[in-house]
Amino acid sequence: MAMPPRNRPRRPWIPWARVGLVALLVSAAGYGALELGHRYLGLQKLTIEQVTISGCRGQRLVQAQTIADQLCLGKPLFWFDAEKLRSTLETQRWVKDLLIRRDPPDRLSLVVEERQPVLWLARPQGVFLISDDGIVLDRLNQVDLTPIPVVADPKSQENAPMVELIRAATSLRDKQKEFYDRLTELRWSDRGPVAFLEGLDAPIYLSREDATKNIPNFQMLFLNELSKRPDIAHLRYVDLRWEEEIAVGEPLATQPPRTQTQSR
Repeated sequence: MAMPPRNRPRRPWIPWARVGLVALLVSAAGYGALELGHRYLGLQKLTIEQVTISGCRGQRLVQAQTIADQLCLGKPLFWFDAEKLRSTLETQRWVKDLLIRRDPPDRLSLVVEERQPVLWLARPQGVFLISDDGIVLDRLNQVDLTPIPVVADPKSQENAPMVELIRAATSLRDKQKEFYDRLTELRWSDRGPVAFLEGLDAPIYLSREDATKNIPNFQMLFLNELSKRPDIAHLRYVDLRWEEEIAVGEPLATQPPRTQTQSR
């Protein structure tokens, strides 16, 4: 009579169970060693006792510090929920990016990158700050009185013109900072962006493709000629859209030409 085979059925889960058991034992041994070191050798626990924040100040620093303290203090330095911290801080519209750095044994360092306002948006509800990536930030207050151009024309505040004005303002800020700092207003027209400069009432037509076009030439012209003209307040426009040329709209005649009446 044949004997039944003695080979036992394979259990594929056994190797995984062994790996899990070894990992559990190693973790328990490590935790025990840490506890012994904390209790008898005076080693500090790797828990977050302090959160330091740089890159912002004032009320924004207070907001970021409150959020970080609530989510991080007392948590393990290397096992706290960093993604929750990031997503919660980025719900603040002024936060553009966040760098998280762990400084053992007990400190967490955060570097916040703020969105930079590039325009003021004047609406009936109030004046708002617009960042260079198109995000509407806080209402304007005394702390934010940065001299940047305002967009007050309602037609210029529509979506497509507003995108173009943000692009133009960002380009001017990054490449022609001196000119940008003197701007009081930006508008959008059929010709493209229109700038209004401190000390010059005439509109300045900028290039639709490159808002910085002819700006250095204009600054030299304004300094050497336009600013010295007695009729500067009556100039009709300054057009910078042409290649290496600047068109200036001369004042119109204030009085119509007189016609002499013939005597009978």
